[in-house]
Amino acid sequence: MDSDENNIITHNPYEEGYDFFINDKWKNQFQFRISTFEVPSGLLSKAIEVTEKFPDREPQIFEVLSDFEADIEEAELTLKAKIKKNINRRHLIEENGKLSIDKEETLRGRIEEADYQSNSHFKEYFVIDGKHITIEQFVELLEPYPSFSFKFKIYDPSEEVD
Repeated sequence: MDSDENNIITHNPYEEGYDFFINDKWKNQFQFRISTFEVPSGLLSKAIEVTEKFPDREPQIFEVLSDFEADIEEAELTLKAKIKKNINRRHLIEENGKLSIDKEETLRGRIEEADYQSNSHFKEYFVIDGKHITIEQFVELLEPYPSFSFKFKIYDPSEEVD
């Protein structure tokens, strides 16, 4: 782990972490690299999905923030429980090449940014169920819901998204 003069912590779990393999309830296997390291507010346990064999897949990323005095094994067990809970959820359905929101009508994911996306006017995009979803695709997901109410809440990456 390195820190530059702007207090930016650079830590690469791919290089400094260990492998964790887990199956979801559909018997799909996932590989994560897990590591725990110090950040200004405590210990951050982070898991990044290894997706090298799946070029169309966006890696899932999970984090748990603990106190400096926390037991690392316990923190990583909490992280693994978070991974298990989330890989067993599906939010999108793909039928005839078109994505839609599943029957639970809830989306959970991550907001990301790319320097350039040829298929979008925006640099921001969403990662939902390991899929890269442009802002335009996100709007298409909402087309069946005119006049509906919604709640859009932003969470810190280390918080549990219920």
